[in-house]
Amino acid sequence: MKCALCHSDKTAEFLNLGKQPLANKYPASEAEFATEDFFPLVVFFCAQCKNVQLGTVVSRERMFEDYYYLSSVNPGLVRHFEELAKKIADSNFVVDIGSNDGILLKPLKALGVKAIGVDPSVNVSKIANDAGLETIVAFFDAATADAIKKQYQRPDMVVASSIFTHLEDPHQFIEAVKDLMTDDGKFIIEVEYIGNILKDIQFERFYLDRIFYYSLTSLKHLFEEHDMRVIDAEAIEPHGGSLRITVCKNNYGGAPSDEVNRMLEEEKTSLTESALQEFKQKVNTSITAFRDKLLNYKASNLKVAGYGAPARVATICNYGNIGPELIEFIVDDSPLKQNRFSPGTHIPIVPKTFLETKTDKPDVLVVFAYEYFDDIKKKTNGNYRYLIPVPPREVV
Repeated sequence: MKCALCHSDKTAEFLNLGKQPLANKYPASEAEFATEDFFPLVVFFCAQCKNVQLGTVVSRERMFEDYYYLSSVNPGLVRHFEELAKKIADSNFVVDIGSNDGILLKPLKALGVKAIGVDPSVNVSKIANDAGLETIVAFFDAATADAIKKQYQRPDMVVASSIFTHLEDPHQFIEAVKDLMTDDGKFIIEVEYIGNILKDIQFERFYLDRIFYYSLTSLKHLFEEHDMRVIDAEAIEPHGGSLRITVCKNNYGGAPSDEVNRMLEEEKTSLTESALQEFKQKVNTSITAFRDKLLNYKASNLKVAGYGAPARVATICNYGNIGPELIEFIVDDSPLKQNRFSPGTHIPIVPKTFLETKTDKPDVLVVFAYEYFDDIKKKTNGNYRYLIPVPPREVV
């Protein structure tokens, strides 16, 4: 297949995670189990621009107009966006694309910064608007950019956090952002970084919501096609290790930072076809070890539950063939996911009160949202054996 970023024919399959459901669609009943669709989750690498992309693209409308992810239930993400708000507080006008429930809009408003959000999810946008965090319910495109310019003004700061990987056509998206922002404006993107995914064997980060898994090299190539350039790059903590880049139009913003140049040089040797093939072997070893760990718990009559039902639960559990026979239920703090089931393998998702009221409590908690382990341990008072699923290891 062709690379969707640089259009090269030099793409090669390096990982096949089998048939997978839509990772952010949580069925509520057996009737909905029967209507779940499954798609091949096959991952490709472009040797020319070091882009990683899926081979199957599911309609974005189907994926995001009815959505079950709430950012603000996660204390770690709340802190992250409070810090980002401070970082961009000198902006005249901020547009946050993929604003979810207003997790960035809220601290910006508290700092007195003019800001609006854009999000396609009707149910999640309503939560933001009901809280007084102005959010346009739409996919961001040229028409939405025109509407913002007419109703408001051109922003000198555009933010897209953890949504850039979802885009079916990043080229059109970039052109719309470029047209919207002021000539001296900045575009900040936060993306799950393929370098971290490979280094930490985070195969669960691949799921159908996210089409692209960017390297800094691929982002540099992509923006150069649109007369824009990456002027800064920064490693950030969310989502298992992400990358924050700052982009400007070509005639503004200065030269790329030393960190940009350092990372580009590093990727020349770290992102290769041989490294990706090695990653594939480690993935198979990791999922086998996780399933074996759960089977050992079961053989020892230890009851196992999970904490956190992010989208990666679908990838892990469907690839590993792990259902309620091995993980009895999963606690999640989002009311949108509670009283539903994990996609594909149908593990019940329950509120935290379930842990407190259940007479037959679990012995082990699988921490699926493991980058927030410290917060989860505090919420559960450290009363369990905790298992990180990828790669599998018990933590205290």
